Amino acid sequence: MVTIAVCDDDIRFARSLCGKIKDICAFKIPERYMCQVAAEMSSSRAVLEYIKSNTINILFLDIDMPGETGFQLAEKINRLSPDTIIIFVSSYENFVFSSFEYNPFRFLRKNKLSEELEDVLIKAVERHMSNAETVTIKTDRETVELRVRDIHYIRSEKNYYAVCGIDFEYKCRGTMAKAGELIQKYGFFRINSGCFVNMERIKRFESPNKIVLENAELYISLRKVSAFKEAYALYTRKRVL
Repeated sequence: MVTIAVCDDDIRFARSLCGKIKDICAFKIPERYMCQVAAEMSSSRAVLEYIKSNTINILFLDIDMPGETGFQLAEKINRLSPDTIIIFVSSYENFVFSSFEYNPFRFLRKNKLSEELEDVLIKAVERHMSNAETVTIKTDRETVELRVRDIHYIRSEKNYYAVCGIDFEYKCRGTMAKAGELIQKYGFFRINSGCFVNMERIKRFESPNKIVLENAELYISLRKVSAFKEAYALYTRKRVL
């Protein structure tokens, strides 16, 4: 079951968007995904109350709301329900780049809704289904299965490499080349000889060569800055259709 919700202080817009989402779910998304559209909500409080006893897999979230903004709500959701896929919806395109700090899946422009919604929703459902993708790593003591999206970065440590997330660090014997084999088909970038970073986990890039993650600050080697900027620009463009 894929549960989809909408939060917008303009309740008429929220109901309209829910209706469009239901149509796409009914006619464009395979039945096996079993999409369910929750009732539309008009405030951050309503969303927070809802997720106390319900799961939201995909949330279409307005940014410019009275009281608590969409950004503030997204920050709370990232803590309370980190698997929720957030799609920011706004009339103001100047919010695009400032929204990346809250790790949205996409930024959807209200004036492009009819053109962009279907593709964004289908890709969000696909992302939800792929969030369970895992890799298996072996430490000296145990074998561990990790979700790819939970890995923030991998760094070299002498004869080992460390697989790091928000609340874990596993050291595995081997080279960075071996570590690269684990994540080669996922969205990681080798920022220097001793570190791979998960592009999805980057909160912001600070010139000239610093990357800020939720739990770390990493530095790109100067010879890789140009290639990283190109790869990161491509990744961020995919968030805004």
